[in-house]
Amino acid sequence: MRHLWLAVAALGFAPMVVQGQDGGFGIKGGLSYGNVSNGGALPGSVTQRSGFAVGVSAVSGGMMGFGIEALYAQRGVTSHIAADRWHLDYLDIPVYVRLAMPNTVVTPFAYVGPQASFELKCGAGSFNCPDTGRPKAIFAGVIGAGLRLRQLHGLSIEGRYIYGLTDLKLSTVSSSSSYQTRSFLLLAGIGF
Repeated sequence: MRHLWLAVAALGFAPMVVQGQDGGFGIKGGLSYGNVSNGGALPGSVTQRSGFAVGVSAVSGGMMGFGIEALYAQRGVTSHIAADRWHLDYLDIPVYVRLAMPNTVVTPFAYVGPQASFELKCGAGSFNCPDTGRPKAIFAGVIGAGLRLRQLHGLSIEGRYIYGLTDLKLSTVSSSSSYQTRSFLLLAGIGF
């Protein structure tokens, strides 16, 4: 709960970074394609977990600026063995440097920065993940790019890659370490 309050406080400071054209507040959402990396193997046939992401954002305008977001995101992996459904839901807080090429019609942009994620839920349906000493707060790097369409009320589309840096400690039949999240998000948003 403390992490949730930190996220709310961070977004409270967001008006300080919002300025100029192509900046402002917005909402965004889209698809999340999650996976984990490891040299080990989960038992059974492992597939990525697809889900959704939705949240709010604040970005500064101009050619170089900053951004901060709070996104609810689903990711993880699914094994066909019932005990290995690692469905992880997070509150993601990325903070990034944003480069844009503003003009009157379309603004291409790219960004890079760190992200803190706070686990909200682990499991599927009535299944809860076993306690493996998994950290509830993880860290990652994010990189992304997209387009903002100024003539359509600030509609934006973007792609984002999340490279997890924290070991999730998901023990398996062949390894007990080195699991990090890997996710790709396709997002659409609208600015205010």
